[in-house]
Amino acid sequence: MGELVLNSEVHLPASPGEVFSQFGSGDPAAGWLFGAETSSVQAGSLIRLTIPLAGLTGMEGTARILATTPFRRIDLVHESPWSGHVSCRFRPDPDGGTRVAVRVRIADHEIERLGVELGLVSPTRVDGSIALGLLTSMSGTAGILGRSTVNCAELAVDEINGNGGVLGRPVQLIVADDATDAVVGRMAMCRLLATPHLSAVLGMHSSDTFAAVAPLAVSAATPYLYTPTSETRSNHPLVVRFGETPIDQLHRALPRLAEETGGRRWFFTGNDYSWPRAIGGTARAIVRQMGGTLAGEGYLPVGARRFDELIESIHRSGTDHVVASFIGHDQVRFERAFGSSGLRSTTRTFAPLLDDALVEHQGADAARIWNVLGYFEGLDSETNRSFLARYRQRFGVCAPPVSAAAEGVYEVVHRWAMACHRSRGWDATAVLDGLRRTRFDGPRLRRGTGEPTLLLGEAQAGGVRVLEDVPIAS
Repeated sequence: MGELVLNSEVHLPASPGEVFSQFGSGDPAAGWLFGAETSSVQAGSLIRLTIPLAGLTGMEGTARILATTPFRRIDLVHESPWSGHVSCRFRPDPDGGTRVAVRVRIADHEIERLGVELGLVSPTRVDGSIALGLLTSMSGTAGILGRSTVNCAELAVDEINGNGGVLGRPVQLIVADDATDAVVGRMAMCRLLATPHLSAVLGMHSSDTFAAVAPLAVSAATPYLYTPTSETRSNHPLVVRFGETPIDQLHRALPRLAEETGGRRWFFTGNDYSWPRAIGGTARAIVRQMGGTLAGEGYLPVGARRFDELIESIHRSGTDHVVASFIGHDQVRFERAFGSSGLRSTTRTFAPLLDDALVEHQGADAARIWNVLGYFEGLDSETNRSFLARYRQRFGVCAPPVSAAAEGVYEVVHRWAMACHRSRGWDATAVLDGLRRTRFDGPRLRRGTGEPTLLLGEAQAGGVRVLEDVPIAS
C-alpha cells in the first residue's frame, strides 16, 4: 500500500506576503490550512489544527514546521491524528491575489491503520512475528499524547528487534486509536484481539476506555497492560496496571504546595468521569487531614470548549489552589481560560496530567503549575539523556516532547519483552509470570536508595523543572 497524496489549490485576494503572515494566527479566514494556530512560524514550532470532516465540527490535530521560505513556502510534518507531511506554496496570481497550493501526504502505514479502523481493509498480517498491540488516543481530546506514545513504543520495539527480537522472533507493533471515546475504543480493542499471534495489548488511554475494554481482554485471555496514571481498583490477573495512583501523586505535593502559598482553600475540577473524580476524592481527604477547606468543586464533559462558568465559580470561591484533572486539549483550553481570567496571579494549580507535552501546548499559561509523575524530560540522569538522544535520532528534532505517559509505554514494552525471555514464552501465562520476576531500569531509573520514587515537577518555559523526589505512598 502506497502513501496517499491530496492536492488542493485556492485563490485568496491578499498578496503572498499577507497570506503568509496569516499562517498560525488561528484566523478562520485563513481556511486554506484549517485555521492553523502557532506562536512562532519557524522550524520546530508546534501547530494546532482543526481538520474539517463531513458532518462533524472538526477533528483537532497537531503538526510541526519543518522549514519555511518567507512568502513562498511552508513545510509541515503532521503528528496527529495521523502522521504525514503538508507543503503549502504561495505564488502571485496574474489577475491579483495569491494562489495557495496545499499538498498533503499521509504515510503508508497510517493509511493502513486508518483503513483497518474504518473497515476498508483487512487487519494487518503478522507473518512469523509476535504481535504486540497498543491501544492509545491518536485523536480526540487526548490525541495530544498519541504521537509521542506511538514513537516511544516504536523505539522500544526497534531496540528489542535490534537485539534479536523475542525468543528469536521479531516483534510487530499493531497500533489502534480509541479517539478518546470508550465506544470507539471497544471496537478498536476487538480488532486488536483478533490479530494473529497476539501476545498482549498495552493501553494508554482514559479510564473510560479502560472500563470498556478490560473485560474484552479478560474474555480473550489476553494480558492487558495499562500504563498511565489511574485510580486504584482490584482487577483480574490478566489486567496489570503500571501508572501512578492518585494517592501517590497527591500525598506529598498538596501539603507542600499549601506550605509554599500559605493558603488553606482548595477547588477541585476536571473532566467528568471516574479518574478525575478519584483525584477529587483523594484530594478532599488529604485537604481535610491537613486542616484545609474545600472552596468548591466542578466537572465538565470530555471535549468541553467553554470554561466561562467554571472560571467564574473558581473566582467566586476565593480559593488559593486548584486541582485541575483535565485531559489533553481540555487541559490546554482550561489553562488558557484560567490564565486569561487573571487568576494565575492569586491561585496556584496542581494538574495531575501535566507533563512536557502539555506544557508545550499551553506555553506561558502553564507557568508554575505543579505535578507529580514518574517521568519528566528534565530528569537529570545519564540513562535519561541517552534515551532522549536515541528518541531524537530516531524521530528527528521536530518530534514531539516525550510525555510521561509515552515514556511509561516505552518501559512497559521492554518489561513485556524481558518477561517473555524470562519465562521462555509469549503466551498469557508466560507474560504474567515473567512480569512478576523482572525489572527494567529505564529512563526513570531508580535513584539514590534504589527504591522507586516519583518526581515533583513545576512547569516553566520549555518544559517541566524537576523539584524533588516524592516517595510512593501505596
